[in-house]
This record gives sequence, C-alpha cells and structure tokens, in this order.
Amino acid sequence: MDVLIVGASGGIGRALAENYAVNGHHVIGTYCKNLPPELSESIDLIRMDPSQEADVQNSLSKISSLDLLINCVGFLSTEDGLPEKTIRKFEPHGLEESIRINTLPTLLIAKHSQKLLRQSSQSVFATISAKVGSIEDNQLGGWYSYRISKAALNMAIKTLSIEWSKSVPNCCVAAFHPGTVTTKLSAPFVGEGKTHALLSTSQSAAYLSQMANNLKPADTGRFWSWNGNEICW
Repeated sequence: MDVLIVGASGGIGRALAENYAVNGHHVIGTYCKNLPPELSESIDLIRMDPSQEADVQNSLSKISSLDLLINCVGFLSTEDGLPEKTIRKFEPHGLEESIRINTLPTLLIAKHSQKLLRQSSQSVFATISAKVGSIEDNQLGGWYSYRISKAALNMAIKTLSIEWSKSVPNCCVAAFHPGTVTTKLSAPFVGEGKTHALLSTSQSAAYLSQMANNLKPADTGRFWSWNGNEICW
C-alpha cells in the first residue's frame, strides 16, 4: 500500500509514518520546516507547506500512486492567547491562523490528490480533526478559534465525501479524533491527575491506522474517534 502522511514531523504524524513503514508499506511523509528526526530510512520525505497551494500541487505531482492519505497537520495554541477561554480574549489573527493551518490544508490536499486516489482500487482520504470541533457535542464552550476551525474542517470533509461518492467512488473520506495524546500540542492543557486518559503517540497511531485500514467506501463521510466510536458532526 502506498501511504502519504502529511505532517510527519509532528507527534501523531511521525508515529503513523513509522507504524505503516514497520508494517511493510511504502510511506511518504511531509514536513514543513524542520526535517523529522529519527525517522526510519525507508520513509521518503518531502518538504511541503500544506497551506500553500503551489507547494501542495508540486509535491503531490511527484507521487505516482496513492492508496491512503492522512493529514496530521494541526494548530492549537500560541503564547499570546490561544486557545481563548472567553470571547473577551478573541483576536481575528488567531482565527485566521487556525483556519490557515487546521482547515485550508485539507482542501488543498484533496484538490491535488483526487486523481491519485481515484487510480487506487480502494483508497482512504482522512484528516486528523478533534472532538471539540463537533457542534452537537459542544457542552463546555470556549476555545473559539480552534473549535471554529475544526468545525469548518469537519464540514469540508463531509462536503468532500458527498462529491467524491460520485467522482471518486472507490475512496472513503473520513475525519479522525486521535484522543488526548501526549504531544507538544496538548501538553499545556492536560490537567494533573488525568494522565490515565492520555494516549502515547504510538498508541494513538496504532488505533488510527487500524481504523483507517478497515474503512470501506461505504463508510465515507463520517467522523470517527480513536476507539472506533462514531462522533456526531
């Protein structure tokens, strides 16, 4: 199987790339700025800014075949106020940055990977989303920019699945919630005494890869948690 992991320099992305490489698949991983350290030599690396269309188009044009694509790029916090716990802390630039990193890449990647995924006998196009992007599940509020960008991402996935059910019927389009994972992204927001609820990057990657491997075209347009449960949009 030919696998593309977008964002292989991040915690979950790196673990997914290694997981598929160890299991004998051909893996291509992308990174934006820093070359991922200690990745298996069998993983082919491409430098790509997933928020820049020219970069995405150029990088994907170098790939000849693809069966599975998982976008692991994500953004949550900054030193100047994100995520916002109250509307009083909202700043336009925070939302703009969240949309640029959490939402836009999936649309660009889908646009330029469609032909590759159509050529596969059975393919999967998946993006790491977040449970806090579920509108129906939102009972706590807060985190405006992150929630909005992930809700927009979920809408993009759902809309894409409808289009591709006709134009790329062999492809399952899905959103994944990876769980609360021990990464730099989640570290500042994990309370003391909650470590029992955390997943390591390798644990999350194992669950996500197993789920991705079992998806069929009939499963398209759904939002899955790491444990296999479906999440409401």
